[in-house]
Amino acid sequence: MNIKQLEAFLAIARHGGFVEAAERLNVTQSTISARIRELEQDLAVALFDRSRRQVQLTPKGRELLDYASRAVALQREIKQRIGLPEAISGVFRIGVAELIAVTWLPHFAASVRERYPAVTLQFDVTMNPAMLEGLRTGSLDLALMIHTGAATDLLARPLGTVPFAWMAGVDFPLPDRVMTIDELRRLPIIYQSADSFMNQFMSSMLYPEGNSRRSGTSCNSLAARVSLIMAGLGVSLMPLMTLETAPRPGRLRVVPTDPPQVDVTYDAVCARAALSPALHTLMEMAVEASSFTSAAPPAGGSGSGGCA
Repeated sequence: MNIKQLEAFLAIARHGGFVEAAERLNVTQSTISARIRELEQDLAVALFDRSRRQVQLTPKGRELLDYASRAVALQREIKQRIGLPEAISGVFRIGVAELIAVTWLPHFAASVRERYPAVTLQFDVTMNPAMLEGLRTGSLDLALMIHTGAATDLLARPLGTVPFAWMAGVDFPLPDRVMTIDELRRLPIIYQSADSFMNQFMSSMLYPEGNSRRSGTSCNSLAARVSLIMAGLGVSLMPLMTLETAPRPGRLRVVPTDPPQVDVTYDAVCARAALSPALHTLMEMAVEASSFTSAAPPAGGSGSGGCA
């Protein structure tokens, strides 16, 4: 039995198949199959039920999960604590909010590659609910995401804040004055997808009494929401930087509201149980790479929203 066999076992268990495990570990499917075959021969038990369309863990396989996770984590910690910094290696799966992906993520990736060439980063651009689930199930090692409040099982480092404002297309009819919340919620709203944190945040701003929001257009892509707004199909809460970064600068305008903008805080987050020196290093490097405005993390989850 060796660490590579246990890494292959964990990758299959976490990602649902041999093909997916091979992609995650950057090896061939035959290599993954060989490692599992050797591991099963060494333990003299079957770890996966291959009789079904999707491979599933056998009872002995489920029993091995915790041992394998601890063994791989311990091996990684030994290399990081005892070896040279350059010895940090392996595949790290990182969930990323779309706003980070289109701003400073390349700088972060380049810094990691330069300092730790043996590290492979796998990015998954997705929304907060998927990232929280990934951190808790172990399918993600780290998440660069919107601040969602305190959680005892997660550890967060603030990445800074981004000002957001309600925006509309330049030709969208608006009164020449500050709009009330009641007036704003009567406009066609372009939400993020239903399960996103930003959707919940926008709804809480428009309906602070907790009433159900009106139906509206929804889209899980920041770039697509920009296009919908520029086309005059509604208003949405957007990063203020969008005014300069939109495909056609000058085609967006800020809707006058009180307050005129809200600050959204982003965090680098990992599961406390999975924290290792390598993950700590990656979190600190994300803080260094962030181009967002430095700020202390907000108390609880109030006053935060995001494009995650």
